[in-house]
Amino acid sequence: MTSLLGLLLSCPQPCGIMFAMRIRIAIVLVCLFVASALFAQDWKQVHKKDEEKWAKETGLDPFTIHKLWRMASNVPDEKDDESRIFSLDLDGLAERHELLFVTYAGEDNCLFITVFRRISETKFEKVWSVEQPPDRTAFCDTSFGTAEALAENGVITVRVPDSIADNGVKYEVYTYEWNGITYRLAGQKMRKPGD
Repeated sequence: MTSLLGLLLSCPQPCGIMFAMRIRIAIVLVCLFVASALFAQDWKQVHKKDEEKWAKETGLDPFTIHKLWRMASNVPDEKDDESRIFSLDLDGLAERHELLFVTYAGEDNCLFITVFRRISETKFEKVWSVEQPPDRTAFCDTSFGTAEALAENGVITVRVPDSIADNGVKYEVYTYEWNGITYRLAGQKMRKPGD
């Protein structure tokens, strides 16, 4: 940045219009640099707040939630990871000592669904994850609504808004069930409002 600024201002003597243009360009560049630094997302702080929020809601400690988030992530460097925690469900898969951990990322808030098995109070192992159904590119929000994932009675359900129906939004609904080895897609159907 300094060498570019020096190049812009390098003129043996004030050159009138050229000098004024160089000054304006230098000012614009400095303003852009400062603005980008001020408005850049501080992901470390965002993640820390997410971890504190979910620790408070679940009773798990923030460090354990941080470890779960890192194990669920596909991004090697935590500083580059823009994913956020969408939900952390300790109850819906509790029969198998598992929890549903859902994160989202990207402009369309695409969901990444991960199941962890609890080994001890603070130790978990990743059992299964899915980022997309067989017929779509991802579980993402659409202009019709928000995608969501939940677990109930051992079954994972993912709802993706698909289109507008007479009475509201139609959702493509995917259900995943444990088959004794892993979770598998057990069903897929379109749900109309009121179903």
